[in-house]
Amino acid sequence: MRTYRLEIRLIQVAAVLAFIVLVAGFFGLWGRGEKEPVGKTGAVVTNPVVLTNTKIVALGDSFTLGYPLDAKRSWTQHLADGLEVSVVNKGKSSQTALDLLSRFDADVVAEKPGRVIIFAGIGDALKDVPLAEVQKNIEALVEKAKANHIIPILALPIGYPSVQQAIADTREWEIEYAKKQDILTLDFSTVLFDADGKYLSGLSSEGGKYPNAKGYESMGEYAAGVLK
Repeated sequence: MRTYRLEIRLIQVAAVLAFIVLVAGFFGLWGRGEKEPVGKTGAVVTNPVVLTNTKIVALGDSFTLGYPLDAKRSWTQHLADGLEVSVVNKGKSSQTALDLLSRFDADVVAEKPGRVIIFAGIGDALKDVPLAEVQKNIEALVEKAKANHIIPILALPIGYPSVQQAIADTREWEIEYAKKQDILTLDFSTVLFDADGKYLSGLSSEGGKYPNAKGYESMGEYAAGVLK
């Protein structure tokens, strides 16, 4: 009789364990001891991309070039130092998004980078380029990068005297566009300006139009923190 009862008890225990296994499998509880990689939008990345090409090209205007200083003291150099990777500075003065697009093949594709930072919008505002044209050209820059298997990163335009509204409009559109396209953005305003849109003390050059050496250093350190 005792043997019979023991067998019944074992059968009951086995049934309970089987039920627990089924429930755990149904709710996906197994394997939760390790965290799954999460993308910047919060979605689970089932096949995360491994970045094998660490080279970066920074494409932009005088703010990328490092004016009124030089490329050696630009934010791109501080980014290269922070990440310990190659960062090619392709900044030129007085550039619009269309200018960047016209030299994309020569200055970006030819360098064969893994990523490109597109820093556009300020030159467009200064030259009164309609927002619709700026949008079209930035979209074309992004598509050209993707077509050449280069990951695009958008650097939002920063404040400049006399064209603040145009820059604000471009920023607003670019932020929404980047969200829809799942594109990483860099917002240098967060480390350069206060709540009133004025340069933080000690970060602007004479005249308050461009960052100084310390300002560019802050930009580079910020970008390295985002891209590491």
